Formats: sequence, C-alpha cells, structure tokens
Amino acid sequence: MKHILFYISLSVSCILTSQNVVHNTGNLKIFNDGQIGFHIDLTNDGNFDQNEGLAGFYSDDTRTISGAFKPVFNDMEIVVTNDLFLDVAVGITNNNNFILGDVVTPRNATDINLDFINYAFYNGDGNLTKVDGYAAVTDKYNFSFPVGDADKIRPLYLDSETNNNTAKSAYFYEDPNSPSTFTKTFNTDNFADILTAVSTYEFWHLEADTNSKITLTWDDDSSIDSFTDTIEDLRIVGWNKTLNIWENLGNTDITGNFSSGSITSDTFVPNNYDIITFGSSLSAISTNFENYFVSPNNDGVNDFLYFKEVSLSPKNNNLRIYSRWGRIVYDKDAYNNTFGGIANVSGVVKAGNALPDGVYFYILNLKDVNIIHQGYIYLGKQNQ
Repeated sequence: MKHILFYISLSVSCILTSQNVVHNTGNLKIFNDGQIGFHIDLTNDGNFDQNEGLAGFYSDDTRTISGAFKPVFNDMEIVVTNDLFLDVAVGITNNNNFILGDVVTPRNATDINLDFINYAFYNGDGNLTKVDGYAAVTDKYNFSFPVGDADKIRPLYLDSETNNNTAKSAYFYEDPNSPSTFTKTFNTDNFADILTAVSTYEFWHLEADTNSKITLTWDDDSSIDSFTDTIEDLRIVGWNKTLNIWENLGNTDITGNFSSGSITSDTFVPNNYDIITFGSSLSAISTNFENYFVSPNNDGVNDFLYFKEVSLSPKNNNLRIYSRWGRIVYDKDAYNNTFGGIANVSGVVKAGNALPDGVYFYILNLKDVNIIHQGYIYLGKQNQ
C-alpha cells in the first residue's frame, strides 16, 4: 500500500474529492502490490491506465465509473450490492473478480464495455455477478463473454481462427421483433428456406471480424420446445445484415435437453450478422448418412451428384440443396442424378449459373419408400 499512497501524495493536485466522487484530472498509477479501494464514484479525466496492483469497488448501494478516458486496471474486484455502472469503458489486463453485483453498461453504446485485454480473465461470474450489457476482448482468439440480462447470465463463447483485435458481445432477453436498443427490427418470420422457426425470446449481439465458431447456452426461459420438437433440429441462426433474413449458422455440436444445454455453430464471420439466436431446421431421417464430393470438370469422375437410392423411388422423389447458410440453391422433383453444380433457384447465384465451390447441405426425399436422406456435398473442381 505504500507505493500507491506515495504516488498519490505526489499527485494530490490532480485528484479532487467530494462526498460522492473521486475525480482524477492528472496522472495516477497503482504500483506492483499496491491496492486502492473506491467506496465512492470514480471520474477519470486523466491518465489511469498503467496500473499494476488491485483496484476494488465497494458499496452497499451503487457505484459509477465515468470520465473522458478509459481506466485500465491490472486486477479489479467488485463488491457493490446494487451494481457497478460504467459510463466509460474499463479495461482489465489480469483478473476481474466478481464478488457481489453486476457490471452494468449502456446497451445502446457498444464502446462502453468491460474490456478483457490480452491474457485477462475473470472469476466469480454468476446470475447476479456478470456483465449486464457489453463485455469486450482485445487481442484474443477465444473467450467466454460473461454476459447476461437482469438476473440471468447467458455467456457466449467465441472461438476464432485468428486473433481478434477487438470483439464485443451482449445478451438481450427480449423479442428480436421489437428490440429495445436497435434502430431496426428482425422479423422472425423472415428466414432462409431450410429453417422452420426462429426464437422470439432472446438474442445475442456479437461484433467480431474473423472466422469464428460460437457456443450458446439455453435454459427453461428460452422455451426451446416452443419452436422445435427435437433438440437435434436446433440451430444457431443469424440476421444477415445485407439480405435482411435469418440464416442457418449451423449445429456442429449440441448437448442437453429442452430445459438446458449448449450448441456450437459452424464457422462464420460475426460482423456479417446483426444479431444471433436459436432457430430450428427441417427435420430429416437418415438411413445410411453419406457425404459426397462433386467435381463438375468433365473428367468422368464425380461430375454429377449420384444417389443409388434414387432407384427406390425414381419418379416420386425430390432433391433440395442448400447453401451452408440455409438458402436453397437447387430444387428438383424426379431427380435423376444430373446435378452438376448448376443452380436452378435464384438467390446465392442466378438460376442457370454455376455455384461457388464449397460445402452444401442436401435433403433427398424418396416418397415411394418413405425415406428422407440427408447429408453434405463438397462442390469443387479438380484436374482443370
């Protein structure tokens, strides 16, 4: 404690105190092993971002951090009965210890957040000890955002292929059709062909510009059983900013039941989507699940998508092929093994044009034998 007391004694002209606020207008630093406790509000209009020790915020009521500049603490602990409110972003470079109370940030200002920098982490998170609003990361590949709304924590786990210079997330326990802090609405009846429903109970906002997977959790209040009959049909869905439609972001792993569980998406770029929530997809029964490679390059090998099962129902069948985001690109009754990478439905590309290389999802319905066959296609060109 000697270090911090000594430093403050040199900078006393830069600190103004009143009954309710500590106001920094100069240069402050908590040195190694130093500690400072704030039992009143903090306003930071100076330099307070090179700290090495512990800053604690304590109150039986509420506390607020405000000011023109972002304070950055090495370690921070929160023991504030009625929550710590941020009117300016606060950075953490080592550990944030949630003991009592939420960190509350404005939901209409993503730049005001609790920012976990580099190797920073947290502990003590729970329904009443979390970030109610926006949490952020700086220079991280993966992170579990300890976000929630009111008395509910609903973390979002981000797993990126490359480093995020910055990423931000918040959870909203509200209907996407009438969000409280967004300037647009997100019609849950407007979704890609492969989807059957979108949740009207909750959503997350995530800002990140790298290829990523995310994992979301649900509980009883998510009412999963109101829009899907089976957990296996649950999907993560996102509102495409450009197309203004809900798209399927996948389901690469899922555990749990209707009361609680978690689901992991396919890889996508979060900044392409305004918000993210749960949805459900077309149900399908697979009997010999297979994936296929199609390389339409006229070499006589895998030029067309071939199903031997078509012979079981040659005239009374239907093949649908979807992009990885759930947009239909091919729809054919009486399919006869002639798909060679050309769309017959406009959307991803104009009907009659070649589809981009990549992964597609198919559903083959053999109606005479009551079999629905599903799987994935990798469309690519080889030996050209």
